[in-house]
Amino acid sequence: GIQVTGNTPGRARNPEELMSDLDEALRLIPGRHRLNLHAIYAVTNGETVERDALEYRHFSPWVEFAKQRGMGVDFNPTLFSHPLAASGYTLSSGDERVRRYWIDHCKATRRLSAEIGKALGTPCLHNIWIADGAKEVPADRLSPRLRLKESLDEIFSEQYDERYLVDSLES
Repeated sequence: GIQVTGNTPGRARNPEELMSDLDEALRLIPGRHRLNLHAIYAVTNGETVERDALEYRHFSPWVEFAKQRGMGVDFNPTLFSHPLAASGYTLSSGDERVRRYWIDHCKATRRLSAEIGKALGTPCLHNIWIADGAKEVPADRLSPRLRLKESLDEIFSEQYDERYLVDSLES
């Protein structure tokens, strides 16, 4: 996963502490700021929420945080650090159940990004970082790529107003 806060003493233990830490960083960093959130930063208040079922309410505290500071928010699905990502394949997984979960997660985060952009009045950059693949040379290189294309085609099948959502891909 992302190791921004790490396992150090004094690290943020909840969204409020993380927002306080961000305020300190923003105070020290000159210029205009944008906040980039991963889906794993959902504010669930102890509720267990699967990534494919995230809703705007899980990010409204972040939207309010950004609004109060005059910042835009960019958003990423989190396609790692989850039991269904353990194989190293998410959107290109050969297991339809695994692939469906991640497609639905990405679709949910695009919808959330559009809602965030609309709430803040500035486009939300939705960035899908895809880490799928194998370290060794696989015998079948084509099938995962075809599955990935099919997944992305479905994820991007819904159109959103560009005033609120801008898409980006990294792999």
